[in-house]
Amino acid sequence: MAPTLTESEIVECLTDGERALEEGRHREAALAFSRARDATPGVTAIALMAANAWRLAERVLEEREALLVALSMADRTDVASLYELGTALLRVGAPMEARTCFEVAVQRHPQDAAAWSALASASRAAGDPTAAWTYVQKALALRSDEPSIMLTAGQVRHALGDLDEATGWLNRAATRRPGHATTELQRAFTSLLRGANTDGWEWFEARRRPAIPTGTREWRGEALAGDSILVLGEQGIGDQFHFARYIPRLYALGASRVVLTCHRSTVALFVASGFDAVALDDAPPTTTWAVPLLSLPHRLNAGADVAADTVPYLRDPHAPASPTPSTASRKRLGLVWKGNPEFAATVLRDLDEQFLSSLTTIPDVDWISLQYGQDIPPDCTSAIAPMPPVRDWAETASLLAQLDGVVTVDTSLAHLAGAMGLPAWVLLPHAPDWRWGLMAETTPWYPSVHLVRQPAPHDWHGAIQRLRAMLQSVEHRHAE
Repeated sequence: MAPTLTESEIVECLTDGERALEEGRHREAALAFSRARDATPGVTAIALMAANAWRLAERVLEEREALLVALSMADRTDVASLYELGTALLRVGAPMEARTCFEVAVQRHPQDAAAWSALASASRAAGDPTAAWTYVQKALALRSDEPSIMLTAGQVRHALGDLDEATGWLNRAATRRPGHATTELQRAFTSLLRGANTDGWEWFEARRRPAIPTGTREWRGEALAGDSILVLGEQGIGDQFHFARYIPRLYALGASRVVLTCHRSTVALFVASGFDAVALDDAPPTTTWAVPLLSLPHRLNAGADVAADTVPYLRDPHAPASPTPSTASRKRLGLVWKGNPEFAATVLRDLDEQFLSSLTTIPDVDWISLQYGQDIPPDCTSAIAPMPPVRDWAETASLLAQLDGVVTVDTSLAHLAGAMGLPAWVLLPHAPDWRWGLMAETTPWYPSVHLVRQPAPHDWHGAIQRLRAMLQSVEHRHAE
């Protein structure tokens, strides 16, 4: 039941929220606006104020929830507000709800090319690229010269696996709108989906990069003889695990010291693996140079070199000198079925829980949950052992090393297992992240990783059938 507030109390909440916004106290502003919203069901403007404050506070989950509340209150005849709401929902990873907003927009304004393009983007993000392409064609028929629609066309063709046509649309968009960051980044994704290459790394520089510390020079490939360099961790934990492979190349160029800034929960793991690492939110040591971590392949001019010679480069801090391979007839496999809920693509990447029970019927496997912060579904509690307590990624690495492998969706655990050289089977959506390619069951990034792809969008059943066959093939080879 919504809290009962007097009119003066509601005004006070709004006033407190506005004051907190002005003073940069975004979380407090969001909480104040949320109290006012809960006391005034049906007032969409206040719900949007709460969502905006959560956005400024960089709290994606709370922003998403606030936007969904706003959608439940929205006037379906106010197309302009619905369009704005749909754009925000798409940004925070609620594409199906965004799609409903844009469907209203094209129904009311069928000659609005931007609305058709937005509907295409939401449909693509919801895992329906075939419908998305139909909507893109409607947008192009209305505005064939609009670079933002060309970009959408490239993104949809990318999702359909048509990389040649995707590249054509993206090149046209880039010609019409040179230097546009989102277009350049999509060119990177489409190019890198074919495999690591020089152009892809150059376009990847269009992403939002961490700031170089004041007084430190940004490294762009200069000689490092005797100099120190700070490598600035960025993006998700999986990205940091993935790109750390390039750090030893800086020593090979003559650096005297290379310091990585990384998520606090990963510091012990990186240090145990031989890296000089400090937490992102700690004051870093003073160095001559600094470089964003994900810029290393570009600045090193790595091209197609995926630094495979460095794998494995992360290790169990408590590993014995000579690990004993498992000889048990049943395999103990870790299981991760959901990724970070803050990521926009989580709706495509996460394994639907309805398929978990099917997965756990694969014979000769004992499943152990590695799903941090997520309860095992009630119908699977007897088939999946709960996750042992771990405090950080070093302890997670030790846990992983005790298993025979891990089955995971595209998360940090996939990168950790791969970087440790441990067996992993990664369940991928039909349109995967750029680093996994489109067709192969293996990846040059991690020789121990097997890729299990959806045969069609949302087809987890087909992916699990493929996983079953792959695991049984492993058992057959062991038996021989």
